[in-house]
Amino acid sequence: MSCYWDTSCLLKLYCREPDSETYLDLVDQNEEPLVVSSLSVTELFYALLQKESRSELGKQRATGIFAEVEADIQSGYLRVYPLGDSIYSRAREVAELCYGSTPSIFLRSLDGIHLATALQSNSDTVVTTDERMMSASKILGLKVL
Repeated sequence: MSCYWDTSCLLKLYCREPDSETYLDLVDQNEEPLVVSSLSVTELFYALLQKESRSELGKQRATGIFAEVEADIQSGYLRVYPLGDSIYSRAREVAELCYGSTPSIFLRSLDGIHLATALQSNSDTVVTTDERMMSASKILGLKVL
């Protein structure tokens, strides 16, 4: 099963949060690389710096943790899909489907880009905790974990 990981869930793999074990178990159950967008990599870096700024990580820990992320990209553990015209075009299709559904799903633009990347990468499942992304995933024919 090819799983696209939303940034908030990906963060739980690198920073200890109350529900991190659940997501680490998901990784253990799946032998495929984790699929992410290059957008996720940037969002993850910002999230790590934000946690460090709020003293939720030790001093200078954000860059150390991000080095682990980069190593996981290099090893192929994380499969990163780049942004580009095909993703943006697919994101517009996602928006039309979500806003045209009944009831409309008021998906944010970056979430649309994430879902477009999931579709372009041929992922069949999305790992997310975001309610709008969950609803949109179902309309798009993607399973949700």
